[in-house]
Amino acid sequence: MKTISRCVALCIGLLSISIASAEDDCKEITTSMQVNQCAEIARKSADLKLNASYKKLMERFESQQRRDPQQGELFKTMARDSQRAWIKLRDTNCPLEATDIEPGVGVSVVVINTCIARMSLERSTYLDGIAPDEFGVSCPSTDFNAFLTAFAESAAVQRAFVQRPLQFVTTVDAEPEPRIEKRALEDKQIKYPLMPHRAYREAEGLTLSVKGQSRNRATAILNKPDTDYLVEYRFVLGKCWMLSEVSDFAI
Repeated sequence: MKTISRCVALCIGLLSISIASAEDDCKEITTSMQVNQCAEIARKSADLKLNASYKKLMERFESQQRRDPQQGELFKTMARDSQRAWIKLRDTNCPLEATDIEPGVGVSVVVINTCIARMSLERSTYLDGIAPDEFGVSCPSTDFNAFLTAFAESAAVQRAFVQRPLQFVTTVDAEPEPRIEKRALEDKQIKYPLMPHRAYREAEGLTLSVKGQSRNRATAILNKPDTDYLVEYRFVLGKCWMLSEVSDFAI
């Protein structure tokens, strides 16, 4: 009985950490029935977080290795093999923590579920630290209007969500008439911010608006009414919106 009591006390302490964001009923655990229910909730919640972290890691491998898809697939295979081996380790490890409790007793299940929740959260944190986003910036939104607002306000977001090379189109003053010049800019050639923030636009009388949008393409324009100032930004949607081309039509 003392062993069971110690396990219950320990589980309550661990559960308070494992299910900090779980159901309201588990914020204060006072009965043995709550311990059983909340241990299961903690396990399921941690499992969902683990699955999300694993999925994001696979997406990072895919996006960061766009120029070398074969390498990306190799990394993803390594991650799959590692995850399968780790799950087997977790699922054989956790029953060891309940070996001093009579099998089939409710507390035994609680101990195992609590162990699984703890290990899953630790694994999730571990996966989140592998191949972090190059610029440490996550996708603001796949809704283009929300994305555009965040993109305009942050040079860091712009750096993270610009395709390389960036296509840059300018209008060059020439004879007998202006001509269009198109260049492919690499990282060192791109000057930020590519799009001015709201305070600057208001001070300069510039207007940013969405010109057109389809399922996976969108165009924003920056212009100054009653002048020839016009810049067009073209975006494509993959895992997130990415700026693919800038066209400066002002002479």
